[in-house]
Amino acid sequence: MKIFNSILVLIALCLTTELFAQENCTYEYDPSQTSLEWTAFKFTEKTGVKGKFDSIKVIGKQKDKSKFSAVSSFQFQIDSSSVNSGVPDRDGKIKKFFFGAVKGNGKISGSFSDIAAGETGTAKLNLKFGNSKTSVPVNFVWKENSVEVTGTVDVLSLGLQSGLTKLNAECNDLHKGSDGVSKLWPAVDVKVISIVKKVCK
Repeated sequence: MKIFNSILVLIALCLTTELFAQENCTYEYDPSQTSLEWTAFKFTEKTGVKGKFDSIKVIGKQKDKSKFSAVSSFQFQIDSSSVNSGVPDRDGKIKKFFFGAVKGNGKISGSFSDIAAGETGTAKLNLKFGNSKTSVPVNFVWKENSVEVTGTVDVLSLGLQSGLTKLNAECNDLHKGSDGVSKLWPAVDVKVISIVKKVCK
């Protein structure tokens, strides 16, 4: 019986130690392992043009007791001049005619809200550019400590109607599809992939 009681004590100690270790673990957002990709669309047939932003700055709290809270609690800024479609000439036009149509510091501010604490689900991506704000429904999928967020942004809701028109006029021939119509769509698909590191002390 003494041996049995000793085993029970050891098991209890092990469980207590494990729980204590869990309580001292935090999840930290890692900005160095974050990417923001976008897909814009041209032509009547809606052909995708892919790109990304090279500069994403995270503001405020970046770690929490759960990976869900670690993501929901931070705010970020995207430097619109860091747009990168892989074609320098096109990037220059996007900066000048598209983003340049809106007065301000050229920063796109964002945060997430209404995130469900589950491995898959929906949330809201809140964006601000210049004086315009919008809230975009997004889907997210967790794969261990990696999260992928996808959604579609209507750039008109960010005050970019003038920018869209100017960019399409500047690239008029390049945006003509098989029907000869020059078209640049206002819907832009976005995908954010990030890693949340688990740090235990």
